[in-house]
Amino acid sequence: MSRRRLRLRICSWRDRDRVSCLPDPLLEKILSYLPTKDAFATSILSKRWKPLWRSQLILGLDDKTFPDALAFRQFLYSVMAMRDNTLPILSFHLNCCYRFYSDKDFYNLLYAAITRGVQNLSIDLPHCSIMTTLPTFLLTTNTLSVLKLKRVKVTLEPCQYFPSNYQHLKVLHLESVGFTYYQDIMKLLSGCPILEELEAKDLIVYTLCKEFPTDTDVPSLSNLVRANISDVHIQFDWIHNIHHLRTQLRGPFGFDTMFHNLIHLELIFDFNYRYLFRSQHKCRWLTKILKNFPKLQTLIIDEINKFDTVHNYCDGKWEDPTIIPECLLSHLTTCSLRNYSHLSCEFQFAKYIMKNSRVLSTMTIQCAKFLETNTKLQMSRELSLYPRISGACKILCI
Repeated sequence: MSRRRLRLRICSWRDRDRVSCLPDPLLEKILSYLPTKDAFATSILSKRWKPLWRSQLILGLDDKTFPDALAFRQFLYSVMAMRDNTLPILSFHLNCCYRFYSDKDFYNLLYAAITRGVQNLSIDLPHCSIMTTLPTFLLTTNTLSVLKLKRVKVTLEPCQYFPSNYQHLKVLHLESVGFTYYQDIMKLLSGCPILEELEAKDLIVYTLCKEFPTDTDVPSLSNLVRANISDVHIQFDWIHNIHHLRTQLRGPFGFDTMFHNLIHLELIFDFNYRYLFRSQHKCRWLTKILKNFPKLQTLIIDEINKFDTVHNYCDGKWEDPTIIPECLLSHLTTCSLRNYSHLSCEFQFAKYIMKNSRVLSTMTIQCAKFLETNTKLQMSRELSLYPRISGACKILCI
């Protein structure tokens, strides 16, 4: 019987370090997924790694792991000085917990990105009473396709108009951004002719006008496809062409705009029962506004800040609308009611959807967390026994 010999081969360091044997473009691609600080640290691994990070086209700068603003400042200047400045910066993300050592440092950093043709720019500055103002050159660049701003201030001169500077901008996110005048928001959006995605939350206007400004045209956002709006300064008339809308309502506001192309709607109510716009009014209001979305396929309704103890405010008799909205007759396939608390009016609205939605395939009821198990089971039984016009409709209670 022949014996099999077990051969042991001791690998050299060259065999073990297979990653370093990869071609430069692949290694640079791997480094692009790392924060810039970590990519910078790879330069100490070996001579093979030392020059790679300098060719990074994507910079992600975050001060969370630095002891103070001064240490972060020194790192920023080191990165910009050692990087290969003949190469463009395609993506630049700046996330700060500390306030900048000086506005000059902030401007120099942005200027380096802008002059190298940055396409994707994200700025998230710290919480403080005084917002940092964006430099003027950022408002006149025409290379951006994605712009995300958080906790900064945009300042325009009263007579300064905003031409189509952002002619390539497709994605715009604004959160806690300050504007001197309300019309500055309109000017900014008017300068984005091909915008496809818009997010706006908690915008700030420092100077309130007594009259609606007439010297600025209403933004024409004909290419807009998706919007996430949690701010009263953005008018629904501006975004009437969109296909997907997520909006957070903080009061009894109207919703009179016709959305002829809307197929996905997520409504989030963020107010409590101290408003006269109570739960029964909310449900009746919902049945009325459905006529404004003739092609709606997906409807999601949520309510945050709901009390742990709810009362049945559904005064009076529920009456279904005399005219059934077009979306229920031929388009609505998915309906989801989140934070559902088994109020009579909520139950009546759910039954109204099931009774009139001819092509409905899924009705999802996500119960409020504070409801007891027995209440949830009762809700599930009641809804499952209620007849629906669509034979393919499935009821899911979670």
